[in-house]
Amino acid sequence: MNLMRSNLVLAGLAVVLAVPTGLQLAADADTFVDVGNIPLLFDGFTVDNVGQLLLALPKKEQPPSDPANPQQPPKVAYDQLLLQKTDKGWMLAPAQGQELAGAPVNKERVESDVLLHLRSIRSDRDALVQPNATPEQLKQFGLDEAQAFVVRAIDPTGLNAVAELLVGRDAGAGQTGTEAVRGVFVRKRDSNDVLLYELDKGWLRSVQQDQWLDRMLAKLDVDKVTKLVVRNAASGPQPFTFQKLDGKSAWTAIEPPAGLGAVRQSEVEALVQRFRWIQAQDFKQLLQRTPNRAALGLEPPQSEFELVVRDGDRERSIKLAVGNKVDDKNEFYLLCSEAPAFLLTWPAGTVASFELDVKSQLFDPVAPDAPKQGADQPVDKK
Repeated sequence: MNLMRSNLVLAGLAVVLAVPTGLQLAADADTFVDVGNIPLLFDGFTVDNVGQLLLALPKKEQPPSDPANPQQPPKVAYDQLLLQKTDKGWMLAPAQGQELAGAPVNKERVESDVLLHLRSIRSDRDALVQPNATPEQLKQFGLDEAQAFVVRAIDPTGLNAVAELLVGRDAGAGQTGTEAVRGVFVRKRDSNDVLLYELDKGWLRSVQQDQWLDRMLAKLDVDKVTKLVVRNAASGPQPFTFQKLDGKSAWTAIEPPAGLGAVRQSEVEALVQRFRWIQAQDFKQLLQRTPNRAALGLEPPQSEFELVVRDGDRERSIKLAVGNKVDDKNEFYLLCSEAPAFLLTWPAGTVASFELDVKSQLFDPVAPDAPKQGADQPVDKK
């Protein structure tokens, strides 16, 4: 009986407490935001609709006003960068002023510093800083034509813009402390409504080609490398070839010079491991603009390497050729089959790691009575 009475008391208290709680939730309903219901600035934008991306930054030096029409502001001149989507990923598009047209672009950078923002910027009352801003107000926000950074997404035909964003000054410029605003002022090309786009990380707003390039030429699964060819200055003019034969895991030297002992398996594996990531230091220029390759030590190369990678029933060959040291830089000229259209460079430290004496480091010394690699063996006449 006492238990029943206790349950009734607790039920009554629950009802009494539920009333003010429900009233409070109703009063605070406007403070809870369903992010999915906030309208996007570029509603319906997807990367599937994009074939090119144009980034444009107003030049520091602008053309003067037309003396015949001094009241008309001159057309803004821009430094531009045009990126193009291909079956292999993003690249620098063939365009005037882009000397490295066709060079691969870092897809993660395109995603984080262009596409993510175009998909994420929302247009709601909390983000709206100044509706229908005047020209003077746009200038204060850095959103006038003479200051704003332009991001234009263009459809695959190259004719129509599917999204165009103007990016102004940082909202937190000059502010410090925890109360500082994080974000930038933005607006659509066809609107003077100024929005605050809040973000916690940096946003690369640059038209410099070298800041967008993907210098990673190849990422290899070294367990699938079945052949390695090495020729370098430390070992003489003859190339050395190591191969895994008949599906075996051990390396075999193919037609090595006479007088060498057994292949040092661990040393060959360690050398192959150094090719796990093949990354260029820089893209110098299109190879077709490099007629005198001999002057760069690339014809013939100072060092050459080849790796054959097996992927299922297919084999892929990666070739590298190293030339002379670049004047006034700690890097060497490089040609790579993964970027055949370009003259590249390789860090000096990377080049030095491959300048090993193959005979002494990848082969055991010969025991006094042991048969030698490459030597003619006596014929058993019995």
